Amino acid sequence: MVTMPPPISNSDLAAALQEFEAVVGKDWVFSSAEDRELYNDTYTPFAVEPSLQMVVSAAVAPASVEQVQQVVRIANKYKIPLYTFSTGRNLGYGGSSPTLSGCVVVDLKRMDSVLEVNEDQGYLVVEPGVNFIELYRHFEERGYPFMVACPEPGWGSPIGNALDHGVSFVMGDNFASVRGLEVVLPSGEVLRTGMGALPTGRLWHAFPYGFGPYVNGLFSQSNFGIVTKMSFSLARKPEIQATFSVSSSKSDDLYPLIATVQAMRDEGLLYLSSAASPLRSPMAPPGQPAPAHVQRAKALLSRRDGGSPKEWDELSRDSGVALSVVTGNVRGPSRIVEATLEYAREQFAKIAGAEFRVDSVQRFPLNIDDIPPDQRPQFGIPSLWPFASLAMGDTRRGMYFFSPVCAATAEDLFAIRQTIREVVLDHADESMRDPFLGWILANTVYPKAFISAYPIAISDDASTNKKYRELFTRLVEACGEKGWGEYRSHVAFQSEVMDQYSFNDHALRRFLESMKDAIDPNGILAPGKSGIWPKRLRETQS
Repeated sequence: MVTMPPPISNSDLAAALQEFEAVVGKDWVFSSAEDRELYNDTYTPFAVEPSLQMVVSAAVAPASVEQVQQVVRIANKYKIPLYTFSTGRNLGYGGSSPTLSGCVVVDLKRMDSVLEVNEDQGYLVVEPGVNFIELYRHFEERGYPFMVACPEPGWGSPIGNALDHGVSFVMGDNFASVRGLEVVLPSGEVLRTGMGALPTGRLWHAFPYGFGPYVNGLFSQSNFGIVTKMSFSLARKPEIQATFSVSSSKSDDLYPLIATVQAMRDEGLLYLSSAASPLRSPMAPPGQPAPAHVQRAKALLSRRDGGSPKEWDELSRDSGVALSVVTGNVRGPSRIVEATLEYAREQFAKIAGAEFRVDSVQRFPLNIDDIPPDQRPQFGIPSLWPFASLAMGDTRRGMYFFSPVCAATAEDLFAIRQTIREVVLDHADESMRDPFLGWILANTVYPKAFISAYPIAISDDASTNKKYRELFTRLVEACGEKGWGEYRSHVAFQSEVMDQYSFNDHALRRFLESMKDAIDPNGILAPGKSGIWPKRLRETQS
């Protein structure tokens, strides 16, 4: 986890900064201690251990593709490592801090143009500095008939979010909607992918492929280039959007509930779904004693077996709290939505005792005041509610996330929860266990996989933070051994996460390292990103 600054002389750094100033202007090169502090991780797992933190040596903010090219060429000249971000708002996963201390940050906030919105073909072209809130305003002011595929929260960049495999409640997997990319390579050359490689590029943003290998994915979660433009396919605003839920007081009903909702996903009837076990996520109201059913639930979760189905069923009946829940989301013309809801009701009626209900039906155009802030991202309306809600609790120094992925089946969901429980019971102090023993909502933004994000609190105590980091590593390793990998990770742990992808003596990593060495021989772009280290740092850092 600990990274050391690369061997850069002060004179080389000073010379590079002077040349950066000649390119972008003196006002857009930041090297004072006060400026550098703004680029360090707000939620660092090393909050009270400054010697372990990943810190920047300076920052530069280019305003155009041409300026990015020149910055990259200057960095090559002095072998200055660069770390690029779009808006730096990926809090919980590293924010704007680099994967290696001593990097010069390339801050793309000035490249903030919405370059094109094509209504006929339903695509968008943006620069990295555009954020979801600005994009939403752009759409609404001009009356575009599209939804913004914003995550929670909405202050990040569409490009940055997609490149880190972020998700939304509008499109699900946001990278899946990417069409064309413009990329500044480590050499300073500009590459356009797909049909953009044609000099005219008429279909660059409408058709995802060109000729030869499809390379878009090589620039996601990688350090192979700096993306300066990206196009996305867009979701049109529907006539109606509706959400239904199905609940049961039986533990074993989660199996048919998930199977049924997944079948509807496979049929193309739903665009999102989720599964949860509310009773297995025992929460007491802030500042109030835990109700009896919460205490009973925590006692079961603290056991090695996590409680038997019979015990959970009894607790659900006694408390009146649902034990197994799935949700489904449907949108489209009113007749289609109504027919889909009726079909869903019929399918779930086959599960004895399951309760079907329609939770929300919203007709477009929306009245934003009718939609609670925490639900707005479901309709393409950016919100900062997740951070506001966290501020109401005891977040102290913030948090980072353990984010495993499992198959969208009840079998896999129960299995990964049991693996997590065993690790926590064996290796975590009692005061650390609660967030991991309970069940976190599992979203199926990907059609065949559940993703979860367990928040790990950061405190003012260095020994406690170290214990959490050690627990994080054990969880990553235990889940990795059983085939459940992390889909994204805080910058401090990316090499550890990549270590789990070890099939055939780490063939994937070796392939990526070969590419890194070929296209970035000086190793200047984001050393260590996703565990991909350049040759000159590989032995000391990986």
